[in-house]
Amino acid sequence: MKFFQQLIIIMCFFLIITGCNTSSSVPNGFYSYEKEKVDESIEQLEFTPNLPDYVPVAAEVLVTDQFEVAGVEVFDMTMFTNENDIFTIQCINGKQVDDLNTTEEISISKNINGFYQEQAYSQKLQWNNNGVSYQITYRPNDGKIPVEKLIQVAASF
Repeated sequence: MKFFQQLIIIMCFFLIITGCNTSSSVPNGFYSYEKEKVDESIEQLEFTPNLPDYVPVAAEVLVTDQFEVAGVEVFDMTMFTNENDIFTIQCINGKQVDDLNTTEEISISKNINGFYQEQAYSQKLQWNNNGVSYQITYRPNDGKIPVEKLIQVAASF
C-alpha cells in the first residue's frame, strides 16, 4: 500500500513539473525545429548569434551553412517545407544596413526596431541586436505569412 502511495506522489510531482514548464512551449500556429543541430553548428562560429524559440513553418528539412562575405562571418539556417516553402534565418557578425527606401520600419520589441520588406516572391524582416544582424526571409510556394508572425518569431530570439 505504501508503495502505491509513493508512486502516486511521484506521478503527481512529474505532472506538476511538466505542467509548469512553459519555457519550451511553442505558441499555436508556430513550430519547433532541430535546435540542437543548429546549436552544434553555431559552436563553430567566431560570434554567438541568438536563435528563435520557434518558427512559423513546419520544416521537413533543415540545412545550416557558415560562410564569409567580404570578410564578414555569416551563419545561415534554411528550412524547407513539404509545400516547397523556404524559411531562412541569416545571422551576420556585425551591423548591416538595408536599403531603407524599400522597407518599412517596425517595432520588434520595446528596445529593438527592424525593417520589413515585402516583394511578390518573398518577405524579409531585418534587425540588429548586440552587434549581430539578423534577417528572416520567407519564400512561399503560395501565399504569405502575416508580418505579425514574423515579428513574433523575431521577438523570440
